Amino acid sequence: MSTLSLDAALSGLRAAQRQLDTISNNISNASTPGFTRKILPTQTLVVGGVGMGVELNAIMRSVDKNLVRDMMKQTSVSSGASVASNFLDRIQSFHGASEAASSISAKIGKLGDAFSTLSSDPNSTTQLSNTVAQARQVAETFNKFTTLMNDLKNEAEDKISAGVSEINNQLKIIASLNVQIQNLTAAGKSAADLEDKRDMAVAQVSKYIEVTTVTDSKNKMVVMTKQGQPLVDGEAKQLFFTKSNQDANTYYPGGGADGLHIGYATGPEVPQGQVGGELGALFTLRDETLPTYQAQMDEMAQKLAFRFEQQGLRLFTDANGNVPPNVADPGITGYSGFAGQIRVNQAVIDNPALLRTGTTNQVVPAGSNEVIRRISEFALGAYQSQTAAGTVDISSGDLFTVLGLTQSNRINGTTSLTAITPDLDAAPNIAAPANFMIDTGAGPFNVTINPGDTALDLVNNINAAAGSTVAALSSGGQLVLTGTGDITITDVDIGAGIQDLGLDFTTYPAQNPAFTVKVGSQNAISVSIAPGDSAVELLAQLNAIPNLSATLGTGGELVLTPINGGDITLQNSVGTPLAAMGVTVTNLPHTAFRQSNLGPNGGLSIGLVANASIEDFSRAVLTDQAQDASAAKSAAVQEDSYLQTLTTRFTDESGVDLDEEVSELIRVQTAYAAAARMISASEKMLDDLLNAI
Repeated sequence: MSTLSLDAALSGLRAAQRQLDTISNNISNASTPGFTRKILPTQTLVVGGVGMGVELNAIMRSVDKNLVRDMMKQTSVSSGASVASNFLDRIQSFHGASEAASSISAKIGKLGDAFSTLSSDPNSTTQLSNTVAQARQVAETFNKFTTLMNDLKNEAEDKISAGVSEINNQLKIIASLNVQIQNLTAAGKSAADLEDKRDMAVAQVSKYIEVTTVTDSKNKMVVMTKQGQPLVDGEAKQLFFTKSNQDANTYYPGGGADGLHIGYATGPEVPQGQVGGELGALFTLRDETLPTYQAQMDEMAQKLAFRFEQQGLRLFTDANGNVPPNVADPGITGYSGFAGQIRVNQAVIDNPALLRTGTTNQVVPAGSNEVIRRISEFALGAYQSQTAAGTVDISSGDLFTVLGLTQSNRINGTTSLTAITPDLDAAPNIAAPANFMIDTGAGPFNVTINPGDTALDLVNNINAAAGSTVAALSSGGQLVLTGTGDITITDVDIGAGIQDLGLDFTTYPAQNPAFTVKVGSQNAISVSIAPGDSAVELLAQLNAIPNLSATLGTGGELVLTPINGGDITLQNSVGTPLAAMGVTVTNLPHTAFRQSNLGPNGGLSIGLVANASIEDFSRAVLTDQAQDASAAKSAAVQEDSYLQTLTTRFTDESGVDLDEEVSELIRVQTAYAAAARMISASEKMLDDLLNAI
């Protein structure tokens, strides 16, 4: 019996000693990163129904594996959000604060102000030079933004490459630890410290990519990508990434940018968008975010150059002096990277006076601000130009017949007949009855002024003789004769009295329908339509007007467009030919900013306003990028906060609590003392037994 007590006491003493060692190890490693609290499981040793002391198991970790998985996943999310926020914050630093007026939007606004100032003094060499300088600042800002985008893309390449190297190192560590842990587990020994190290290695991998883990019954951990592609399963599979120089014309896939491969350089690829972690954020920045920002700037730069070109001023060009043309959607634009190439036309730098005269050999009077005005109002405004278009088909036939036009004639007498009182007999040279002949084109008829006739009687006499209303009195009392042809007045016996009526014996020729055309600030030019004229003759007159293009639309309607942009003013001068043709002036919108099929491979969309002025579009670009940066910063703060919450919870549950360990230490010390006393008691019993024998 004493022997059994001694065995039990000794097992208790050994258990207490092991527990003291475990607690001491916990306390000494309380601040060691990745260390988790270790516990020594114990149970009563029973043999034949009799307690024989304490049985010890292998030391194990006090860890919530579900919480560990949550932490690993959140580490990936938080790391990716932090990387994205840092990159986008640098872009915002480039744009600068709004009050600094250093952004591309502010520079374009200053260029517009320079043109407005130049408009009031277009010959000022100082203002011409200042405007060229402002244009160069705009181009340089585009160039610097492209340089920043290329630098950030190449920095992303460097970080991806470095991250892949670190992942590969950690995967090797995990595979090596797996072997050691399996061996210890098979031998019934504790592998708790090695499991901590393995979790730390997985956490380091999770920083770069999102992974999932599975631990089998032999304590081997399998590490897989988010999509389930194995990275460690018995042995470590290496990741491969080929770094390359990135610019505005590289893209993924197939455009000089590589992905993340498993096993070998052309092995299975981790799908983009499923990488996670820092590398996932870097791939997104390199392949989506930064190229989209570049596409926004390229689109803005191309439209800026193109809209200036439309107004007759090639101010911005590429390195070869050309302006990239518009490309209809869904075609690939062909001007990817133009923001990095845009510059002020060397011809304008050499001769700033071209800002006033334009670069297309257009007719610009000396001292005119016409080109400058068009730039301010149209190139930098909401509309490309004005255009005039009719609604009536004039493509065939005599325009008089097609449009129902007629010539018109109006004769205004020079004398107020109502001032002759009491009647027309009172005029110096009129002795009633007096007669004269009028021919309005339908044949001559006699007009008689009878004794006592007033001005109104004369009007009635003329209309009665003509059989239609051809005569009237103006507001000043003058005689007015109208007709649709030549009007001829001949004498019968009124003689010099015709002059008392404010008329002459002559033929007053009819006038053809006419209207005036004013292109920009040019002088208005009259265009008339004669009997027998067709659209051919009309177009010939219109196309002879400087800076005007006259054509027929698809429906045969008249279309007038200023050649170098700007506005157009039309006004009827004789008759109403414009109304007969249905011609109205409208604002012609700019070619819209492309929204999709952008970038070097036509795979990007920018999602900004399509119909806007250059300055409005530039503000939209800055707003869009600022919102992305703000959202990324908020996400980084939020994801990091959640990670800290999980970390705190993990520390509380699986870390070492010194107070708890001290309490456990006291308990074990008490058990140790009790076991020691039991040994002393057993020893005394044995001594007594021996003495008795």
